[in-house]
Amino acid sequence: MPVPRDAQRPPLGVVYTPPAVARAMVRVALAPLVVGRGVDELLALRVCDPAIGEGAFVVEIARFLDDAVARAGGSAAARRAALERCIAGVDVDARAVEVARAALERLGARRDALEVGDALARTWPAPFDAVVGNPPYVRQEWLAGKAPLRGFASYDGVADLYVYFLELAHRLARPGGRYCLITPNKWLTVAYAAPLRAFLAGARSVEGIVDLGRSPLFAEDAFPCITWGTVAPAAPAAEIAAVRAAVDPEEPGDLLERALAGASPHPRASWQRGPWHIDDPADRALVERLHARWPRLGELAGRPSRGIVTGCNRAFAIDGATRARLVAEDPAAAAWIRPFVKGRDLRRWRPARADRHLLLVDRGTELAALPAPIRAHLAAHRRDLEPRAAPGGDGPGRKPGTYRWYELQDPVGPTTAARTPRLLYQDIQTEPACCLAGEDDVPDTTVWMLPTGDRLLLAILNSPLYRWYAQRRFPPALNGAVRPKLAYVRELPIAQPPPALRAHLERLVDDQLADPTAERDRAIAAAVLDAYELDAADRRRLDAGR
Repeated sequence: MPVPRDAQRPPLGVVYTPPAVARAMVRVALAPLVVGRGVDELLALRVCDPAIGEGAFVVEIARFLDDAVARAGGSAAARRAALERCIAGVDVDARAVEVARAALERLGARRDALEVGDALARTWPAPFDAVVGNPPYVRQEWLAGKAPLRGFASYDGVADLYVYFLELAHRLARPGGRYCLITPNKWLTVAYAAPLRAFLAGARSVEGIVDLGRSPLFAEDAFPCITWGTVAPAAPAAEIAAVRAAVDPEEPGDLLERALAGASPHPRASWQRGPWHIDDPADRALVERLHARWPRLGELAGRPSRGIVTGCNRAFAIDGATRARLVAEDPAAAAWIRPFVKGRDLRRWRPARADRHLLLVDRGTELAALPAPIRAHLAAHRRDLEPRAAPGGDGPGRKPGTYRWYELQDPVGPTTAARTPRLLYQDIQTEPACCLAGEDDVPDTTVWMLPTGDRLLLAILNSPLYRWYAQRRFPPALNGAVRPKLAYVRELPIAQPPPALRAHLERLVDDQLADPTAERDRAIAAAVLDAYELDAADRRRLDAGR
């Protein structure tokens, strides 16, 4: 769950919602249900928060209903009845439920409206008119058991727990009932949420999405979005209002109304099982044109692969002085030592050189095959190198596995060990920074590799066009960065210019590799736009969207 800045993250995947966010979400969910209704009709409403935490939403629900009854002319007794009859909620955290009960009591509501329980496993009573809340964010590897989740249409073996709450809202709400949930924005694009997206597409319920992924209102590691709609709508709209928005933490009031002022309509029919991308219509049109015109990177280059995981860098990563000592003791040690490149070393065109080397001891290496100085060096770290017996165990050692103590934790892939040309790019990118690896370079796990030295591809992956595309199609990371994950990079459209333009670009890149200049960098960027056949309007769009 999103967390207010400077707040401490509590256990159980719970991160509490700022009151202004909860207030806006309650208004979006309930306002259509109270329009034109009398007091008796309002008192018949039932609203549920299936993951109440410490009660941010139930408090705002209570306040909203109290105000609605008062506006309808309800007496003090009727207003009190709304608090006693209309609100329900559960949470697995008994301590949090007590806090929420106390908050409701201060408003005049009864304690037993809120219960301790598992929303995903319990039997619920009659359907609700609205479901509002902030589900727990619990990664799949932290879930104790998944058997109860397999009955959900949105089930995926690696899905985060919040995924099931979006489907649960549809189970809990009556036909024509409303829901509004705040969750991570990952479900919009990640592979594990494909079943959820298919479920929502089939339900035709989603009316609006506000992606607050880069909003400073929340903690730096939260990328929330708010999703709302009507369950089993009588006449679903052909379009969904969606927008990426930032919220000023000093003025969060009416955040959804202000965000929706900049929303764009997205055709419902285009949002099915595949990723749901929130775009400006003109941006979306350009991305679709690029996809239609050019082949994907996955069709042209070998599969990207990730760099090495040692499990214990202090044993396998050495500095130049240690390398020199090992080689002086036995020249054969040099063959086992390679330059070790980290993501922070990557620059445009060429990596920066650091005083860092790697002992490349792959799986299947016999200990006797290692030069004596390397054996001695690793033996000094043996306590930390031994595989642990069980996951999450205390004490020294690396993760459990079949590797031997002196081997690297994970197998060394062929692209990692290769001395053929490779392009390197970062796992998290704030700006394009693709480079041509040195012949001996071995990257770490924060680096991805393409098994090619194609100068055209290197130019594209360093271009402003690539940055523009990545900001619109790759998952977000902190501080406006993106994560070029495998599935997304492979979909990158790669221009295929005529031979003369390709040759021109390749010459520019070769000159830039030999002697980088800002002027030549600009010339390469312009030539990339020529390769993609972008006109003046396209180029203005790219400039405006930086």
